[in-house]
Amino acid sequence: MELHQTKSHYIILDGEYSLWCDRTNGRLKPKAGYDLASAWNPVCIGQVYGVIGKLKLHPDSEWKLLLIRQRSCIGKIAGGHNIYKINKIAVLSLSEAEPDLELELCRKHHFGLKKVDKIAVHQDESQNKLPFQKMVSNIKSAAENVKPKKKEVKDREKFERRIMEELTKMYNDSDFFYYSDTFDLTNSLQRQNAESYTVNIPHWQRCDVRFFWNEHMLKELIELKDDLASHWIQPIIQGYVQIEICDLDFTDSLNPCSAEPEFGNKNRQSIQYTLSVISRRSQYQAGTRSRKRGLDETGACSNYVETEQVIEFNHHLASFVQVRGSIPVFWSQSGFKYRPPPKLDRE
Repeated sequence: MELHQTKSHYIILDGEYSLWCDRTNGRLKPKAGYDLASAWNPVCIGQVYGVIGKLKLHPDSEWKLLLIRQRSCIGKIAGGHNIYKINKIAVLSLSEAEPDLELELCRKHHFGLKKVDKIAVHQDESQNKLPFQKMVSNIKSAAENVKPKKKEVKDREKFERRIMEELTKMYNDSDFFYYSDTFDLTNSLQRQNAESYTVNIPHWQRCDVRFFWNEHMLKELIELKDDLASHWIQPIIQGYVQIEICDLDFTDSLNPCSAEPEFGNKNRQSIQYTLSVISRRSQYQAGTRSRKRGLDETGACSNYVETEQVIEFNHHLASFVQVRGSIPVFWSQSGFKYRPPPKLDRE
């Protein structure tokens, strides 16, 4: 995917699809890929691998768009579906400020160039202004810099920086976020083979919302109910995925007391099978043990995790699912054993 910048929009291009992100109000609008030709002076500033979603930390702050900056393929599952782990994300402020991103350069538009600190997008408009207008602009800019910020603004900016640092650290350092372009990681193989599971609808519409971790950040695109928007809705799970190709060797004796291979196993060749482990954490009632216990009014259990083991051999698939979670009751605790004492009560 290519990330383009114009004066009014950030445009993400992926083949026949494009996503226009307004830099003034933060709105997302899916369009066809050829609509990029109608943009005024678009400049490619790098490549990304997906859209996580957007969020606003404060009513008075700008929207933040979360993008997948680096990923790694950890293996294939169920007939060749690639599973990706998110390694790095990029946070793009949907505002008129210049972006400060460290994206991989697009080979199409930056062929033969090495990575640079920043790509110049627009020429300084002040060079085209009249001398008097330029002087007024400089005075206004200086006055804004001298004007002291209110305490509320400073506290809000400090809060936003802390939240964004924790959010970025959660994605970049945890190795807990996974997705697939063609495989439904939110549903176990049993649910995918049920009669109620529909395969001829968009990927995100058939996923299990319990494990659709970035659902709330894609709410705007989901509510559009548009075919162009479906291309940008990528369900991401929080948990763990590991895929290993294993060898079953018949040359060694199955009897540990015997020094010779058992009869009938000498000429057998080793066979390969794929063993996968997928752990999915529910987005509902997720949190630390001091804050989330029991269940809520809807029956969602705190820190609910579904772990699936999948064995794949030739065209055969076998799946085993285990679940865990907090005690399924309404929970209250006085907190006298903790300092500072947390308050746990029925929500």
